[in-house]
Amino acid sequence: MLSNISWGNYLVTVLVLLLFWYIIVILKFYLAPLKELLKGNTKLKFFKTPKAPADEHSKDLFGEFKEPFDTLQDARELYYKLEKAISEAVLNNLSGIEFKNYVKFILDEYPYVRRSALREKINSLMVSECSKHPQLILTYPEMDGLWDETIS
Repeated sequence: MLSNISWGNYLVTVLVLLLFWYIIVILKFYLAPLKELLKGNTKLKFFKTPKAPADEHSKDLFGEFKEPFDTLQDARELYYKLEKAISEAVLNNLSGIEFKNYVKFILDEYPYVRRSALREKINSLMVSECSKHPQLILTYPEMDGLWDETIS
């Protein structure tokens, strides 16, 4: 009986079974991404694309400091609060004045960052992040003025 099966038929059968096996594996483990791909919501990415320069800038904002210190921790915390404030302002469609008051309120909580060299880094970060949203555009002098307008 086995002598009736040729090597060609055997290889075709093995290839068809492997094809069905991989189809089952793909459907089991990659069904959701496959649906998104077929809908056109995502694109195939064969190679990693470099990140946008603005994202690298924001991640490397504190990279030059090797050892953490209190003001650096405060600056990081302030950075995350300001990023959150920007996203909240965009979601709630705040006006420019309301946004500036909100930022002043946040800046008031960090008097040591205000007096440190990290103030300029925070300013440049805010200006670059706000430039992504036309309703929240801040200039360097405006951002520096917000620090000076704080109560403390």
